Amino acid sequence: MKMPYLRQGVSILQPAGEDALFIIKKYAIMPSQINLQITGRVQNMVFYKRGDKYYARSVPGRIRQTKATKKCATEFGKASGAGKILRQQLLPVIPFPADNKMQTRLVSGLLGWFRSGFDPEQPCDPVPFLNDFRFTESDTVAERWRVSLEVTKTADGMLQMKIPAFVPAKNILAPAGTVSVKCHIATGGYHLKNGAESGGFSTSLNFNYNDEPVPEQIISLPTPTPSGSLIVTGVSLEYYFNKNGHLHKSMNKAFMPAGIVKAMYF
Repeated sequence: MKMPYLRQGVSILQPAGEDALFIIKKYAIMPSQINLQITGRVQNMVFYKRGDKYYARSVPGRIRQTKATKKCATEFGKASGAGKILRQQLLPVIPFPADNKMQTRLVSGLLGWFRSGFDPEQPCDPVPFLNDFRFTESDTVAERWRVSLEVTKTADGMLQMKIPAFVPAKNILAPAGTVSVKCHIATGGYHLKNGAESGGFSTSLNFNYNDEPVPEQIISLPTPTPSGSLIVTGVSLEYYFNKNGHLHKSMNKAFMPAGIVKAMYF
């Protein structure tokens, strides 16, 4: 009988009639072409045919999950689901929603919160790791818009944002040539118990970039705040300049502040 050729790490025990028994010294190997025309399984080896060639590979061993491993897997799954749902609701304030690095950082922030002593029975305001989260690599909204934005829960269980009086040219850092600034606001909610969206809202404001004072504003954000839900409020700024009589949005990545200005768990 012509014996098969396998990669290093595979030993021949003994021929058994027309079959051969193999032991894999390593945990697993890539499929290897063999000269033996045989299909089926012998112990932890699988022999199979692909096209006109025969191959052998080892069967992966079973991995037993510990309680800690299962807990980590559950937390990661919950963080990934929450991150996806929140991103979908906050699209109006995310300049680059397909950015994988941003998506990964958001999931990491959620995991950090879950593993920081989070108690699902206790409210949390603000939520660590998520408050002041940035969707871009630009400065934060607070660094570009120097006002204290206040997001609170109203008596009817919704949200509102208080924007204090400010002077755009003084309180908003903008690139040269800016004539107006657009502020996008969006909220999103995720119910941790059932893994579903709890509801969100979005709106926008426009400011002329000059020395004229803008009075204090209270912006209604009709967003449900049910018990057991994570509610986040995001803000982004867009800068516009005149070119040939038309307004154009600045694409300068240094001036794309966007992030979560408030994260609360009810």
